[in-house]
Amino acid sequence: MILHIVLFTFKNPYNWSSPAALEAEEITRSHPLHISEIRGWGCGRNITDRAVAADFVVLGMFDTQQDVAAYLVHSNHQVGVEKWKTIAEWNVVDIDLNSDLSHTYGLLRSLGMAGNSCLESVGG
Repeated sequence: MILHIVLFTFKNPYNWSSPAALEAEEITRSHPLHISEIRGWGCGRNITDRAVAADFVVLGMFDTQQDVAAYLVHSNHQVGVEKWKTIAEWNVVDIDLNSDLSHTYGLLRSLGMAGNSCLESVGG
């Protein structure tokens, strides 16, 4: 299971009052309706005023790295990329939750995804 995390930070002068930001948010929220490789999806606006905070986050769950690759080139995702490219910078992290390089404890259970083997152990 791959957890795809994207943190978006607005470029100046964009913010949540900008129509372009609202359009980017809308297309991002709709990705699961168009992209079958998405197993789980969450996105939302930042609610803290900390200086180090990003403005928007995407959390996508995919079964395999191949599914992430298919998502990345999907036409609906590319529409979102074009919207965000104008208004924000972003950073991406993809982690394999079943890998020895990742550690989770209760994360998926708290999201209602109990039954995934990677959340049952503290070490993996």
